[in-house]
Amino acid sequence: MPKSKNAIISVFDKTNLELIASFLLKKKFTIYSTGGTSKFLNRKKIPHIEISNYTKQKEILGGRVKTLHPKIFGGLLSTSSKKHQKEIEKEKIVNFDILIVNLYPFEETIKVTEKFEEIIEMIDIGGHSLIRAAVKNYRKTIPVVDPRDYNSLINNFPKTDLARKKYAIKAMQQISEYDIAISNWFQGINTEQYELRYGENPQQKAVALINNNSFKQVGGQKALSYNNLLDLDAAVNIAYGSNTKENICTIVKHNIPCGGSIKKTQKESYIKALAGDPISAFGGIVAFNSKLSEPTARLLIKNFYEVIAAPDFEKKALDILKTKKNLRVLKVKKFNNKVEQRSIFAGALIQDTNNKKSSIKNINGKNNLEKDKIDFFISILKYIKSNAIALFDQDSLISQSGGQTSRVDSLQNCFYKLKLKHKNKKIKKLFLFSDAFFPFTDSLNFIRRQNFNVDIFAPMGSQNDSKVRDYVKKNNLNFFKLSDRHFKH
Repeated sequence: MPKSKNAIISVFDKTNLELIASFLLKKKFTIYSTGGTSKFLNRKKIPHIEISNYTKQKEILGGRVKTLHPKIFGGLLSTSSKKHQKEIEKEKIVNFDILIVNLYPFEETIKVTEKFEEIIEMIDIGGHSLIRAAVKNYRKTIPVVDPRDYNSLINNFPKTDLARKKYAIKAMQQISEYDIAISNWFQGINTEQYELRYGENPQQKAVALINNNSFKQVGGQKALSYNNLLDLDAAVNIAYGSNTKENICTIVKHNIPCGGSIKKTQKESYIKALAGDPISAFGGIVAFNSKLSEPTARLLIKNFYEVIAAPDFEKKALDILKTKKNLRVLKVKKFNNKVEQRSIFAGALIQDTNNKKSSIKNINGKNNLEKDKIDFFISILKYIKSNAIALFDQDSLISQSGGQTSRVDSLQNCFYKLKLKHKNKKIKKLFLFSDAFFPFTDSLNFIRRQNFNVDIFAPMGSQNDSKVRDYVKKNNLNFFKLSDRHFKH
């Protein structure tokens, strides 16, 4: 006597359902189906067994529980082993060979409504569980989760484990994406695709997945580019990265801060940030940590920038910025990202974001720099590429260098830029921040010979720490140990 073949069909999306059901009947499958799908099959006069009649358990809780039953999951998870087959025969359970299922449209629902009760009902329980059971047992039970795959199933019914595995992989990908969407909704994250003309260069295709609650474009006719979004990531992280009542302005070009200042007034913070490197600021991204004022807006439109970002805008300030049609103006929400990700040849690197507030310890000299300013200076340092050296006056970035394979090269370049761009200005006091330790005393010797009054802030952890300490004390350098390294590759 030939072995019976059985299928479960439980779908929200009824697209081509009659097609696949008719095929299964032709192949001598007995179809088992749930409430909504069963009604559809009845209308189409397609014979089947209603699952509640099979399990002897009616659907409860308004349909929330209908397939969660041992007679369903036993049939999905049973293998061909004698032990399993003897057990399901004893329990009068049928073997299921194929599962046709798709999930409630959660992502589609959150796009059209904000009503909690409607959204919460779109979190699929039974369908999700059915898929995972079939995936676990894919060599016996084929999971089919996409109506677009019905034709390929009909034309080339999978007979090998490799062919079956392809359906299992797609099923797992779907429920993984589904779970991420639900998790994001619970966290208030609603990600949508943001169209980009191209990537870093015109020959590179690109797309952005954006949390649509993160910012709103309130000015400018052009959409944001790939490079705009990269620069914005650095600019707003610096601007919003310090818990301070002071006004912060930061200017970013090519994903590197070229200006940054913390001042009593917003206007002063912008003027000082721009003064750090006005040439590099051309075509950059400017971000503020406070509501943009009209006086600041009047200064901003005197220069060419790609994007202006702030948590909010005075009406007159926004009207002024809108006079430049190609200037993108963004209202950016405060945020607290906890994870960051980068793709690599082998997959992806995922890590905690570098949000820790570093402390300092006096090695030699007395620190007179306020904590707000230390936090802000470190926020800037974090976005200069590794082997980063940043020079500040009392409140602003005035030179930086990074991305060199030698820390000495970064140091020399940073002081070269300082002298080149600020040659006619008297700088009474400098604060030098390094993203990692000085492995030798050559860097300290170079700093000492620059004829500037410099306070040095750097981590320690080198095998030469004792030599560094001795050099600092012998030459009476003001040196303060940072509690953390801040590489950015």
